[in-house]
Amino acid sequence: MGENHLVSFSMVFLFAAVFIGQAHGSSLCDKAAFPALCRSTLKGASDPTSALKNAIKHLIFETRRAKVSSLRIGSLKSLVVCKQNFDDAIDDLETSLAYMQKKDIASLKINLSAAMTDYSTCDDAVIESGEQKKASRVLNTDNLLEQLAANCLYLASLLK
Repeated sequence: MGENHLVSFSMVFLFAAVFIGQAHGSSLCDKAAFPALCRSTLKGASDPTSALKNAIKHLIFETRRAKVSSLRIGSLKSLVVCKQNFDDAIDDLETSLAYMQKKDIASLKINLSAAMTDYSTCDDAVIESGEQKKASRVLNTDNLLEQLAANCLYLASLLK
């Protein structure tokens, strides 16, 4: 009997921890284009500045993973464009962090938008080459990166 109570208590505790963790900062992401994805990148941040910094760092990490993943696919013509655009996106995102520190919101947003364009350019290269089937993993990853970038732009709009 005591064991059942322990299991029940553990389940309630786990549920509460997950619920509280999701709610903590949920107000920041409520109006984001992809709220659940936004909440997953906050890493406990409850103010827009910390949230955006965490979101950009997460996007840099995911972009690096996308580049490594694209290298494993092989030598498709379109992936040469994608690899370069992933590098450009990382540069744009790192520059965004620098502008964020300087509190230059306009330049921050410009660089976030540029990163979003880098992902779209990769998509366009894959589609125009007709290599969608072989590079479908890259297209799926780019979709995620574009969603993360859209959320970063939203969080940037919350800065003052």
